[in-house]
Amino acid sequence: MVAALWITEISSPFLHLRELLKEMGYNNTDLNLAADIMFAVIFTFARMVGGPYLAYVTLSANNPLLIKAMAVGLQLVSAFWFYKIARMVMYKLYRRTSSNKVTSC
Repeated sequence: MVAALWITEISSPFLHLRELLKEMGYNNTDLNLAADIMFAVIFTFARMVGGPYLAYVTLSANNPLLIKAMAVGLQLVSAFWFYKIARMVMYKLYRRTSSNKVTSC
């Protein structure tokens, strides 16, 4: 239970930092990009490396079916959000390189 909480919440400070920077008007800055990338890296490591391991341990242990279903469900939700976050980072990096090409010409 503690490991699941750590895995699911370790990226939350960077998620909140992203929103705070957006509210403060630092939406298209290097600081915001760094916060986005840190959020994506920590989310990816926690949910796509630690999450499957924790799901495997949960599924292979003698746990009730409901706990096993919750582990699979959490991993599926994590995979969905990983996809969305990866697309967001790729978009921001592409937009950043495109705007640098336009300004350098």
